[in-house]
Amino acid sequence: MSFAFALLPAAVLAAAGAYLDIRHRRLPNRLCAALAVAAAAGLALSAGAGALPWALLHAAIALVIGMLLFALGAIGGGDAKFYAAAALAIPASPVAGPLALLGWTSAAGLVLLITMAVGRRMLGRPGSFLKGWEVPYGVAIAAGFLLTHWLDTPIALPSGVL
Repeated sequence: MSFAFALLPAAVLAAAGAYLDIRHRRLPNRLCAALAVAAAAGLALSAGAGALPWALLHAAIALVIGMLLFALGAIGGGDAKFYAAAALAIPASPVAGPLALLGWTSAAGLVLLITMAVGRRMLGRPGSFLKGWEVPYGVAIAAGFLLTHWLDTPIALPSGVL
């Protein structure tokens, strides 16, 4: 398990997004923009500038699909932007990177939905975290981002560390 230390600011912003989505059910545009910048900068520092065009392609595809899902009412606009911003840290080549982000985010989303369903059943009513069935999917996106980098990204420590 390794993690690119250059992506640490992006990881902190992803965690902040998860917190804000739980607390307010909002992912502010400024946060999404900050995550996008931190993710792109972290990728450039850890994998080289040559990875950026592929990451931009990944983010653009994610944003288009996310906005289509938003237009259909399937997800929130903040979720679409937050996922696309996180995608900037993961190049589209090889395809395993985007699939890993999508897979880990989906798995985390499933755990989130099960947790909400169990919580709703145990409480008999929506609690403060549950807020009806509005799903704070920023939590799943942040978890998917972190899991992709911790488990699927073979980036070693910078030379000279340790």
